[in-house]
Amino acid sequence: MESTNKNVIKKRLSPNHGSLVNVFKELIYISDLISNFNLIIEVILIQAEEIRVNDGKGGWRRNGWSIYDRKLIRILDHKIFSNPEQFLIFIPSELKKPFTNQTLSNCLNITINLARMMTYSLRKINLLNVVGKLGNCYLFNLNS
Repeated sequence: MESTNKNVIKKRLSPNHGSLVNVFKELIYISDLISNFNLIIEVILIQAEEIRVNDGKGGWRRNGWSIYDRKLIRILDHKIFSNPEQFLIFIPSELKKPFTNQTLSNCLNITINLARMMTYSLRKINLLNVVGKLGNCYLFNLNS
C-alpha cells in the first residue's frame, strides 16, 4: 500500500457495543448446521481500531473517507461452542417458563429483534419449542 499521512484528526468511540449474545445475528443463517456435532463455533469478542483516510474514494456514507486499516486493540471475551446444548447459557435461569420474545428481551436487556433471532435459532436446533400463544405472541419452553 502506498504511504499516507496518518496524522490523527480526532478519535471517537464507536456507539456499537457488542456482547456474546450478538452471535445470534449470524447464527440465524446457519441454524440448520448447528445441530451437527462435528461443528465447533468459536466466538471472539474484540476491541478494534479503524483507521480512515480522507482520499475522496470512500463510500458516500463516510463522505469520501476510506477505511485504511483495522488494528486489534484487545480481546474482550472468548467462548467455544462444541455442542448445541451450550447455547442454553443465553437463556437466564430466572426467566419464567414459558416465556415470550418480549419477556426474554426484557430479561436480557436486548432488542426484541435480537430476542426473536435467539428463539428462532434455538428452535431450529431443537432446544426450544412453541407451547402456545399469548395474544399474538408465541410462548416458548425449553425442550426436556
